[in-house]
Amino acid sequence: MYRLQAAVVAALLTPAVAFAQSTPSAPSPAPKATPAPAAPATAPSGDAEAELDPKTRAAIQRAVEKAKDDLRDEIRAEMQVAQSSAEFMGTVAEGPKLQFLELNGYFRVRGQLKNDFDLHAGTDASGFTLFPTPPGRTKGGTHADANMRLRVEPTLNISEHIRVRGQIDILDNYVLGSSTSQLFNSDHSPFPVPFYGSSRRLTQNDPTADRAAILPKRAWAEVQTPVGLLSFGRMPSSWGLGILANAGTGLDDDFGDTEDRIQFALPPLDTPIGKLSLVPILDFESEGVLDPDPHFGLGVGQPFDATQADDARTYAFKIARLDTDDEIRRKLDAGQSSVNFGLYYNYRTQGWVYPDWQKLGYSGTFTDSSSAVKRSSYAHVFDLWGRWLLGRWKVEAEAVGIYGNIGETFTFVQDPNDPTLLTRQSLGRVLLRQWGGALNTEFQALPNKLMVGGELGLASGDSAPGFGNVPDRLAGTATTADLALPAYGSAEGPQYGQPGDRSIRNFRFNPAYRVDLILWRGILGNVTDAWYLRPKVRWDILPGLILDGALIYSQAMYGSSTPNAVAASTTAPVAGQADGRYTLVKGGSKPLGIEADGRLTLNSGEGFSAWGEVGFFQPFDGLRMGTDGSALGRAWALNFGLAAKF
Repeated sequence: MYRLQAAVVAALLTPAVAFAQSTPSAPSPAPKATPAPAAPATAPSGDAEAELDPKTRAAIQRAVEKAKDDLRDEIRAEMQVAQSSAEFMGTVAEGPKLQFLELNGYFRVRGQLKNDFDLHAGTDASGFTLFPTPPGRTKGGTHADANMRLRVEPTLNISEHIRVRGQIDILDNYVLGSSTSQLFNSDHSPFPVPFYGSSRRLTQNDPTADRAAILPKRAWAEVQTPVGLLSFGRMPSSWGLGILANAGTGLDDDFGDTEDRIQFALPPLDTPIGKLSLVPILDFESEGVLDPDPHFGLGVGQPFDATQADDARTYAFKIARLDTDDEIRRKLDAGQSSVNFGLYYNYRTQGWVYPDWQKLGYSGTFTDSSSAVKRSSYAHVFDLWGRWLLGRWKVEAEAVGIYGNIGETFTFVQDPNDPTLLTRQSLGRVLLRQWGGALNTEFQALPNKLMVGGELGLASGDSAPGFGNVPDRLAGTATTADLALPAYGSAEGPQYGQPGDRSIRNFRFNPAYRVDLILWRGILGNVTDAWYLRPKVRWDILPGLILDGALIYSQAMYGSSTPNAVAASTTAPVAGQADGRYTLVKGGSKPLGIEADGRLTLNSGEGFSAWGEVGFFQPFDGLRMGTDGSALGRAWALNFGLAAKF
């Protein structure tokens, strides 16, 4: 701190002193009545020594300039600590400007071709394919389409210290060729042949659209106070590599975490292990049952929380030690390492829940306490992140652990007398025991030209049938809960509920965290109950033209989770399951497959970006459906994208 203060004083005073010494003074007029005193005959003896030779003066000047540069770098680094910390913590990346309205965002158009994503594997034990097949086909098929999105991210700079930010998506992932006019292929077309009449227009309640044409997704405010940055509203959430919390801010992203949050980012504090940034957080996860305005009804006035008992809250904090870009540059130039690390902790809790409200919303009445389910749930989430930089090396890792409890879980089953009616059936208490992690390494083989590296990812698994990305796949399909549970050999299903199984142990990577093009992104959805190894390479061919390549091997943690598992019945009855359907498991190969992906990206530097991707996936026996001996098909994908960023 003393050094910083001295640097600030020197930076402020040095230009003034130099200006005073280098600028000649204007002569002052002497008083007419008083004669000027006579000058001494000889100069003081020290004046002769005041004259320095040019070499000495030049050396001193160089030393002074170097000291000034070092001081400026240090001051800049100190001033950027808060900015860098705020960006990493998911807060403001740069201070508000005086311009009142700023518009950022992009418009993109993407094309996608998916071939044989069902892998010709047929149906699993629950009657589902790995990926939807075209109408009229039971295996194979090609899906090709294109979609668009206009994302607008406005910023209202109310003052130098207050601003409001938002995110609005227009025609978000609307498929090109949707929103077709009713004049196309319509019996009421005025054209002789309806096929010729076509136009694009948006209509209310369009059955071909699965989302609104305009979707306001985020809106929050940021207030820079003397003691930190206050943020409140519906805002993005991100941390570390992004396997747990990921804002999904890339041009090609579809997913991203958004939280109803109040947080306060404190300035970096000096500690024995360096400057630490602390951000306490309160998240409003669920408010539960809401009542409309009691005077005017739905859509008018303000709805309010009907009860506090079903509120779900998360109390969290982020704490991290971060180097600024200038600090990293100076350390690496000096041959030193840069070490950064942090912890993101969440405590989430909920007492009760009203399942009927989740299904019916405002159209239901929930005055009867019998409709409530006592959750008594809590979860501790620990997320550790670290990054090490030295020379050409970069190593970054993130590890997550979840420990919690859900007092009562339930599913919906069919009424025996009326299959169209669903009733709730309890499945009892469930424990949460999950963990996951990712390790990413990079080496600049040719600085600013060629990078080689690798990534290892692990997500804990569960021995229950299926991977667990679609846990409610069979809900409401049977008259009892045990019949609604999937058999072994199913690709998806809940990870609890089997006889003796009262825990969920599979960790799921955030869907915005990209690993590949086909298996995890396209077929299974999220990385879960598996580990993968991903060697990669990046070649900067020309400024703005980048080629990325990766090879991904994936393997399940539990063979019983894969579609290859087969349930074997036993003659001895089992408590809670008389036919013993889930007593023994045979087969269940763990290897899932290997995939090769490539991506070519062009950035013009003027806001235009384009990219093309290609991927090939060779499945292994872990994705073979049960005892089906037929050969699995090889899947491949071809994608492209065009974007204008503003």
